[in-house]
Amino acid sequence: MKTLKNLLLIIAFLGFSRSFAQQIENLRIKSFEDKINLMYDISHEKSGQLFNVKVLCSENGGQTFEVPVNTVSGDIGQNIEGGKDKIIIWDALKDNQNLKGDNYVFKIIAIPGEIINQTDHVEGFYFELMKCYRKDHKIVCILKVINNGKQRDLKIINRLGRAYDFKGNRLEANFSKLGRVTGNARYSTPTLTFQQNMEQIAVYTFDITENFSNRIKMLEFGVEVLEITYGLDLKVGNIQFKDISFDNTAEAAKTEITSENTKLNLGPEITRVIDTNPPLISITSPALDKEKSITVHNEEIIIKGKASDENGIFEITVNGMYTNLKENGEFEADAYLAEGSNNIYFRVVDKFNNVTEETYAINYQILNKQNQRQTNVKNNDPSLMHEESAKEGKYYALFIGVSEYKDPEIGNLDQPITDAERLLNTLVQYYTFEKENVTFLKSPTREEIISELDRLNKDITEDDNLLVFYAGHGYWDRQDEIGYWLPSDAKKANTANWMRNSTIRDYLRTVDTKHTLLIADACFSGGIFKSRKAFTYAPKTIQELYINPSRKAMTSGSLKEVPDKSVFLLYLNKRLSENTKPFISTEELFSSFKTAVMNNSPNTPLYGEIKDTGDEGGDFIFVKRTN
Repeated sequence: MKTLKNLLLIIAFLGFSRSFAQQIENLRIKSFEDKINLMYDISHEKSGQLFNVKVLCSENGGQTFEVPVNTVSGDIGQNIEGGKDKIIIWDALKDNQNLKGDNYVFKIIAIPGEIINQTDHVEGFYFELMKCYRKDHKIVCILKVINNGKQRDLKIINRLGRAYDFKGNRLEANFSKLGRVTGNARYSTPTLTFQQNMEQIAVYTFDITENFSNRIKMLEFGVEVLEITYGLDLKVGNIQFKDISFDNTAEAAKTEITSENTKLNLGPEITRVIDTNPPLISITSPALDKEKSITVHNEEIIIKGKASDENGIFEITVNGMYTNLKENGEFEADAYLAEGSNNIYFRVVDKFNNVTEETYAINYQILNKQNQRQTNVKNNDPSLMHEESAKEGKYYALFIGVSEYKDPEIGNLDQPITDAERLLNTLVQYYTFEKENVTFLKSPTREEIISELDRLNKDITEDDNLLVFYAGHGYWDRQDEIGYWLPSDAKKANTANWMRNSTIRDYLRTVDTKHTLLIADACFSGGIFKSRKAFTYAPKTIQELYINPSRKAMTSGSLKEVPDKSVFLLYLNKRLSENTKPFISTEELFSSFKTAVMNNSPNTPLYGEIKDTGDEGGDFIFVKRTN
């Protein structure tokens, strides 16, 4: 109750700004093989507002909505968060014999439900984003903080309080307050002693710059946890909240959007089409040249071009941002440039997941540096990593594929070893994983897995990077919320040789690396894995992501038995093989194939952070070979 009173006092003191109408917008209708994909945004929603989302379809221009829409997945149903690029996947031919005509209309309805605020936790401290709103020319963020551990000090650091928008702009906190302790400067570090189970309110404010958009891509707060034992025990942590509106509605209300008439041509014959030809792309403005850089004097440029394919385009991204296509394939995209050299990446995907990637260089020279926007880039292409950083550490990998089980009660699998071998070969051939630093355990026992993790702990240095891959049987205990991997000596009758997710987490925490990435085609979830929304174009630069240590994971998303043939691994390997970028973050990699997995399997893959293992907000970077 005391915390609630403090929150109300803070809100009364800081005040609210004018409110905006909550709405669904930017509805895009796409075909992917034999599926219909509906992408949409929910904007101006309250912090933590969830929605019940429904979709309707009309075949007569919107007069009636009677087309059956039942076999759907993705961002539909109850407890859907607001934000950008929500997606509904409709397996239309399971509900209808065919969909052919020019007058199909879709309607998406969002009905407000309960409010569940975004949360994060670091070293036993729980953080809840209670409010985020605009007040005059400031963004105000209010967090509830609870210490679930023993007595410790919590330090919040103003300059590590950052807000990123969808244009690449970055703001740093200029004021913070933790309980009664305030910090009024960039380098302020309000510190407070927390007793066990103690609750307090933390407040951050940011000055809004002219070009900052009305939606936050990522909020990030750096903290330190200090405890005096035999010495000073210092733990560094990073908390994040993503895709947040700060121009919020005062009252949540039902909202809907109706599409224009749409032409559909779906029938049984679409499943028999074989298309392996990549799409085409041409840039009409400005006059870009693949062989040399052009020079411009504006930090924001409009790129125009055209994409085409014999069976149609599914999507195009420019520097990771989705771009709308006209019916004739023409597109326009805004590109925001940093001073100096910039690479502009185009990625075009057709309706059968064939991909074309092209890169062009643009040099931005500033003629007038007054009022230059503050970005997260300093004289450096955000997509590149410094040469010395790319060479400072080795890339290690441990591949675990379990196909054969000694217990006849556990069925053997055909694909895990094959899948692991295929991914291993891709990384060794195209990326900076040297063969001598890659270990492949084929159907190992529990002891063999632990023995190899012990060896890696001795050999790997703090400058190195580690990738751990697992494919095999997994089990999710729904009642106790515990996930397991099953080594080859696991028995169905008891869990003696099963590997708990928490055990895996503890081993990964002890391996002192720069970056650790776990890829699991089996359950890895529960309280030790914090799934996060992934963006094709990460808020931070590649260099910033590499500098800050990370402990990340991506999984197939299944808490049930995974199929022997993994769609998740098929598209992961395909994306790594097709990638043309010299550096690609795990977040960008994941978000670029997630939709393809959702269109071809019942699972939604997950990306996120392995909690309390030393993640400081960076990411695992895949570096392509140059020879």
